Amino acid sequence: MSDHLPDRAFIEATTAALIRQQERERRHSEANDLRRSQQDEDRPRSMLISRRADAIAPEPIDWLWPGRIARGKITVVAGHPGTGKSQITSAIVATVTRAGRWPVDGTRASDGCAVILSAEDDAANTIVPRLTAAGADLSRVHIVDAIRAIASDGTPGKRGVDLGRDIAALETLLETIGDVAVVVIDPITAYLGRTDSHVNAEVRGLLMPLAELGERFHVAIIAVTHLSKSAGSEALLAVSGSLGFVAAARSAYLVVKDASDPARRLWLPAKNNLAADMAGLSYRLESCEIANGIATSRVEWEPEPVTITADDALVARASDEGTERDAAAQWLRELLSVGPVFAREVQADAKSAGYSWATIRRAKDVIGVQVKRDGFGKGGAWRWMLPAIDAHRNVLDARQKSMSTYALYGDGERLWDAKAAHSDPQGAIDAHVEFIECIDAHSSAPEQVEQVCARCDGEGCKWCKS
Repeated sequence: MSDHLPDRAFIEATTAALIRQQERERRHSEANDLRRSQQDEDRPRSMLISRRADAIAPEPIDWLWPGRIARGKITVVAGHPGTGKSQITSAIVATVTRAGRWPVDGTRASDGCAVILSAEDDAANTIVPRLTAAGADLSRVHIVDAIRAIASDGTPGKRGVDLGRDIAALETLLETIGDVAVVVIDPITAYLGRTDSHVNAEVRGLLMPLAELGERFHVAIIAVTHLSKSAGSEALLAVSGSLGFVAAARSAYLVVKDASDPARRLWLPAKNNLAADMAGLSYRLESCEIANGIATSRVEWEPEPVTITADDALVARASDEGTERDAAAQWLRELLSVGPVFAREVQADAKSAGYSWATIRRAKDVIGVQVKRDGFGKGGAWRWMLPAIDAHRNVLDARQKSMSTYALYGDGERLWDAKAAHSDPQGAIDAHVEFIECIDAHSSAPEQVEQVCARCDGEGCKWCKS
């Protein structure tokens, strides 16, 4: 009978497990009690604020730019670098400060002052010259440089603006100026502080006080931002960062290059919650000089609206960029078909061929170019080379034409027997594999070649004769 009784160790283990379970349940119960207590304490401070609809007087939208940019609301302007986003905001500021007329429809602008927060452009050599060229009343434009702050040791200083904690300072500025019609924040991502631009809840939490500030002071807030590098065909999803930026805005515009005319730019509505859909506009960036021979640029609006949508423009631009990238990939493949080329030579040749370095880098990723470094320190340099499979194909093509592709390898250069390549193509590839592996070993660790290259021994291998 004793054989069926649990042993002492089992009883002790079971007892300990029960005690631990009771302790967990006790902690869980205490945590719930504490949470309920905190909720009870917070309830009076977090009551919902509501108004009956019949107590709210209807108000019309007050437009800064009729049908496009409303006062008291956030408007997003997004585009890639070099498309003229900042020149457009300069044109808007100029029109407002002079109570000028808007392009195409000729309607009169809402009159007022402007506040500019710009983290990317210098005020003296970029912002003011552009405003001058656009015809702005500079006495009505206020450019924010920084926040005056006191350090923990009491020393006065300056720091960058953080919309997460400096809304009160911006409110004070608007009160001081008194008749501000528009605030430009360029780019808004530079003023987020610790807010993660890719987290929707954080972005919305930061933009809500900004939107309330705009509504309270009846000011149009223009938030400039970038398009994502992987911008697809949906305009609203192409805006960089969280969708919260576009969600908080009442209108959003994309600035893109015209796929059919590289010098032409398009200003296209992607969202407008306050008015009927309106046609986009087109413009060009005109170089000009202001006083003292200072070079700058300004927007020259074209007289007719455009009918292309933001989504269609993104598709057309992506197709155009894809065509250019594919052409650059073919050019790069041909350049590297004779063997590795130093990166600086690739860049120089690409410039001569009319390709931008950004396009060449994209083409490099498309065809899988391998990059390796020759040497160390200041004397080192990067080489670009085709992946092995492409190199094999290229060497066969070259050998069939009795061409040398090993010229860059010095003493290892040799001509291929075209007939042998035709009669034994697989053998030709296998031989080239050995050659590529040997060269790779020498280039990656020349001082340790006997250890890293299986075909190198005391007398050297059959390919490099090292």
